[in-house]
Amino acid sequence: MATDARTGGDGPARVIMWCVPRSVSTAMTKCMSFVDGAEVWLEPYVISKVAKDVRKLYHADSDPFPLDIDGNEEVYRETAKDLNLGGDLQNFKLDLLSPVKLKQKFDSVYPTKKFVFIKDMAFGMPPSRYQYLPDPSSGFRHFFLIRHPVKAYKSFRKTMLEAIEGMDPEDLPPGFPKPDPETFHIIDYAPPPEEGTPYFFKAIHELWCHIRENVDNDPVIVDIDELMEDPATLLPLLFRALGIPYSENYVTWDASSDVVRKWHSVCSNVLDAPRYNMWFANAFKSTCFKPSSTSASLDGATKDIIEVAEKEMPYYEEMHKLRVTPL
Repeated sequence: MATDARTGGDGPARVIMWCVPRSVSTAMTKCMSFVDGAEVWLEPYVISKVAKDVRKLYHADSDPFPLDIDGNEEVYRETAKDLNLGGDLQNFKLDLLSPVKLKQKFDSVYPTKKFVFIKDMAFGMPPSRYQYLPDPSSGFRHFFLIRHPVKAYKSFRKTMLEAIEGMDPEDLPPGFPKPDPETFHIIDYAPPPEEGTPYFFKAIHELWCHIRENVDNDPVIVDIDELMEDPATLLPLLFRALGIPYSENYVTWDASSDVVRKWHSVCSNVLDAPRYNMWFANAFKSTCFKPSSTSASLDGATKDIIEVAEKEMPYYEEMHKLRVTPL
């Protein structure tokens, strides 16, 4: 899409960025953290969904994970331990595992907050959970961050294998052996989720269709690889499309991770959570957007990448046609 007239810029801005794994979304989140008055949330909806899946893994014979914490505090405490995010479990924000409470929280953001930015994974919002999206009256704009599936899945496969290799076998969920890199399959390694799809681009496409049909007929889409190639051009276009006041200072930012400590998440402090650091360490230390060295070519790709990319490309291509581009 070309940029449009929905520029606002004078009033408070509320944005939910939906993305796929390994789409440089955490670096984008750090960039957004330097916007004046920013309140940043890290993946509240996807952790809520993962809590339900983890509850089934560890307590298969128990009742399903309850979606509201009220009256279910003990189940939520047990599930928080099973999530094994690390950090200060005593100060784990259990209510943020409830999609009911998340909706209540985001439906009632104080009008005085200048900028609220939520970074989340689209697979954390399957159709059964659409009812927990913030109400349109809350003012949240929906922003979809996409990346070529081959690039995203290559990076996901590499990081996932490194993460599992670095784990103590006792920390792996039941039935999860350490995989052989040669036979590892990015989709088949884990059991299917209790709800939704294990395919990242199918998930983001489903959510995008829902938002277009029910909330905003022209939500903002950005291809992160294009933005990394030319941030000086595309970043201001993105800000304009989202109604966020832009400054040239946002093209680069401080290398310190101090700003990350201010992010809201289920953990008391994101930097104290080893599981987050396993995936986001480089983004926490980032200072700018740089062109990616990951290739979109399938030459030499593993069988699982080839198989999954073939299924996912149509979803990506449809969204890619409507991305933000210079006029």
